[in-house]
Amino acid sequence: MFKGGTILIFDMSLGIDFRNSQLILTLLKRSFGRIKLVDYEIHPLLPGEQKEEREAQVINLVNGFISKHPVKKNKVSVSIPREKVVARFIRLPIATKENLRKVLQYEASKYTPFEKEQIYFDYQILKEDKEWLHLFAIFIKREEVDVYLSLLRKVGIHPISIQIPSTAALNLFLYHRVTQENEISVLLDVTAPFFEMNLIQGKNWKESFHLSLPPEEQESKIINAFNRSGLKGEAFPKPIFYVFGLDATEKMLPSLRESDQIKGISLPPLHRIDVEAGTSRPDRIFSSIGLPLKGLIQTRLDLNLLPFEMRKKVREIGKPIFMILAFLAVILSLTWGIGVFFQYRNALNTVNDEIKNRKPAVEAVEQVQKQKDALRKEIVELEQIRLAEVSKLEILRELTQLLPTTVWIWNFKYRGKELEISGFAESASDLISILDRSPLFERVEFLAPVTKERERREGMDKERERFKIKARLEGRRSGS
Repeated sequence: MFKGGTILIFDMSLGIDFRNSQLILTLLKRSFGRIKLVDYEIHPLLPGEQKEEREAQVINLVNGFISKHPVKKNKVSVSIPREKVVARFIRLPIATKENLRKVLQYEASKYTPFEKEQIYFDYQILKEDKEWLHLFAIFIKREEVDVYLSLLRKVGIHPISIQIPSTAALNLFLYHRVTQENEISVLLDVTAPFFEMNLIQGKNWKESFHLSLPPEEQESKIINAFNRSGLKGEAFPKPIFYVFGLDATEKMLPSLRESDQIKGISLPPLHRIDVEAGTSRPDRIFSSIGLPLKGLIQTRLDLNLLPFEMRKKVREIGKPIFMILAFLAVILSLTWGIGVFFQYRNALNTVNDEIKNRKPAVEAVEQVQKQKDALRKEIVELEQIRLAEVSKLEILRELTQLLPTTVWIWNFKYRGKELEISGFAESASDLISILDRSPLFERVEFLAPVTKERERREGMDKERERFKIKARLEGRRSGS
């Protein structure tokens, strides 16, 4: 990870947890194999009826949090309220595994009240045997996800995942736990006006309940939900309840605490997450802490409601970084190789005097010669790459000659073969065809929708079109 020319030895991941009436922001850092909670914030949100004001509030809160930390905006995981999702434990014949996604999409109307064209969905295979696949699937209307994606775009965020609180909580719980095979664990998230209960046997996710929680019937409703599970009875060991959530209290479930039906009631485990100095241990937002884990480790559950086309774009962001690191690796290898070459060349001068009597030494020298030729070839190839690069002055000269005088460019980025320009124009749509005619540019396209804005600068105050265009450089033009 690079910042300001300095190599950082840690990686950060941000979690944005949208709840019904709260916004929870959590930041995790991974360094030397350890994960640390750097910071977190819990904010009450305006009512959903005040849509524009609530959206502006969220944008300000997220921007304010990011401004305090070196967070990558493409290293963000989002959680949406469980009540917006239809969740199902499903059993299907083993033969469906090869085309499982298509099967679930085709039968979506069987599991949800929506048509298949209206939904995003994802699934996690929990278990498979000779005849059956056991999986957990989540379905959501496209418009629900699109609202969050539109909001995040205004902050410049491209999330790597869209999760639900239960999967985030389970991933953090299983990251912490070394469980016995038959041990029963109950994760109870109490955040009004709902509660969510997830039952785990060993490391296997068995049941999940998400129900409304009337204040006057809290304990009875929670106990009834547990009694409906298939993990209750003499055949199973006594469960341990792990209670958390914004509305959880230390005195919850008094009758359970006094009974012999359970093994105990505890806070969820956080011993493998370090806490930054000065930060209190936020046990009640356990699922929110588990949300950004996906950006740092391989999580056990990988349920993701992010549209597939956006997942591909997120992956492509890593390609330039990979190319830069690969190029640096070549340079470092070349530097090391040249040192080896000079070392062996001196040895070669000594060995030549005894070559007739020392055939093994001669063969070793011949091998060094082959290495030298390979290094020379690499040098020639690198020089060809350098000569093929288009100079920035040439790009600027070409843009100056092509673009009308009414166009004002206020941002110019040039990285590798990629060019990105932003600015104002009388008619931004004409710029694509103008740049396409240049032999220097190819794949010219808008990076963002054209918007009309009032341009205010010295000598200028009028409404113009704001644009953001990217293009790929074809290479040096003939005669350059």
